[in-house]
Amino acid sequence: MVIKKEVKSKYDEDGIGIAGFTLGILSLVLIGWAGIVIAIVGFFLCLYQQKRRPTKTGKLGLILNIIGFVLGIIFVVAFIMYLAPQMQEIIQQAQGSVA
Repeated sequence: MVIKKEVKSKYDEDGIGIAGFTLGILSLVLIGWAGIVIAIVGFFLCLYQQKRRPTKTGKLGLILNIIGFVLGIIFVVAFIMYLAPQMQEIIQQAQGSVA
C-alpha cells in the first residue's frame, strides 16, 4: 500500500499574492484606463491573499495597486482636462470653415 503525501511549498500558498503584486507593478507601468482596471483586479487578488494568509508580497501588492489606481485616475482626469479645450478648439475651427 502506497501512501501519497501532499507537499505544499510556501510558494503554492503565495501564488495569488504574487499575481496581485505583479499586477500592481503593471498598473504603474500602464497608466491610464488599462492601469486602472489592472490595479482593481490586482487589489482584490492581494486583498484575498491577505485575508487567507497575510504575506509581505500581498501587502506590497496592495500598496502598489492603490498607487497605480490613484496615478491612473490622475492621468485620466488630466488627459480629459487637456483634451476638452483641444476638442472645443477643433470644433470651433470646423464650424468657422463651414460658414
